[in-house]
Amino acid sequence: MEFIPIKTRILQPPQDDLLEVLDEYLSMVQEGDVVIISSKVVAIHEGRCVKKDLNDKGTLALKQAEIVIPRDYWTTPATVIHHAFLGVSGIDESNGDGYLVLLPEHPFTSAQVLHDYLIGRFNLKNIGVIISDSQSLPFRYGATGVAIGWWGIEPLIDHRGRFDLFGRAIKRERSNLVDGLTAAATVVAGEVDESTPVVIVRNIPLINFVAGNTKDKLFSPSHDDKFRVLYEKFLP
Repeated sequence: MEFIPIKTRILQPPQDDLLEVLDEYLSMVQEGDVVIISSKVVAIHEGRCVKKDLNDKGTLALKQAEIVIPRDYWTTPATVIHHAFLGVSGIDESNGDGYLVLLPEHPFTSAQVLHDYLIGRFNLKNIGVIISDSQSLPFRYGATGVAIGWWGIEPLIDHRGRFDLFGRAIKRERSNLVDGLTAAATVVAGEVDESTPVVIVRNIPLINFVAGNTKDKLFSPSHDDKFRVLYEKFLP
């Protein structure tokens, strides 16, 4: 696989034109590519910014969160939004220039819009788009990339029906493709002042391109989630 970072100009809060930026800086999308785009620039494109001095970040986080888990030992509760544990509901003030940048409200719709734009602009048939954010994980310092929305691809690689090196039948194993690609792309893009909000991933093995919304193929309902013990008593 090849990860190609795309450096752009700074997108300016509270709103800027991401499609204009892509028109200027993105010139190499090919059949079979997956384009990973930072949720921050998508949010700025959609005007999902509020003045920092007029809004309380913690209060906004509680309003945005789908699940809130109190923790007395920390300054803010743990929050779940868009099927991921994201700090303060993914609200970010870094590179906000005095604004708080919220997540895209409907990241799958955002991904579809960007997918259709790229398909039309480059006259392609099979590409994928992933909207990325960053999350922290239990037992670990640091953040990794996570997909909060995508379009055009199957999110999982299904290994069921295959056999391992010793002939054992694979019955349950699947690989989480969208989060794996996003984690790697986040390392390539950086998270501070790199101004690299887009990464093209090329020559991805075993990828399948599909039409429609495939989020239910990755997101498990709480009753089928092996980690629901972490949050089930806080479900609204």
